Amino acid sequence: MRISFDNAGAALGNPPATDSVDLSKLADADSATLAVLIAWSAQARARGTTLRYLNAPPALRNLAHLSDIDGLLGL
Repeated sequence: MRISFDNAGAALGNPPATDSVDLSKLADADSATLAVLIAWSAQARARGTTLRYLNAPPALRNLAHLSDIDGLLGL
């Protein structure tokens, strides 16, 4: 799985249908990845639920921590 600048628009239009997302197969992470995950979380909150991100790879955890949004995403 890859969420990057190239496909972020498509990813935003296709939010997860479940309350959890397994990120173990996420190949890479950049600011576009974080933006999509934040947007998906906001969409879930608008539906009255909380989206959980599971098995986040270290690169994503580090980027989220450096961006000070790891708590926002529950990482």
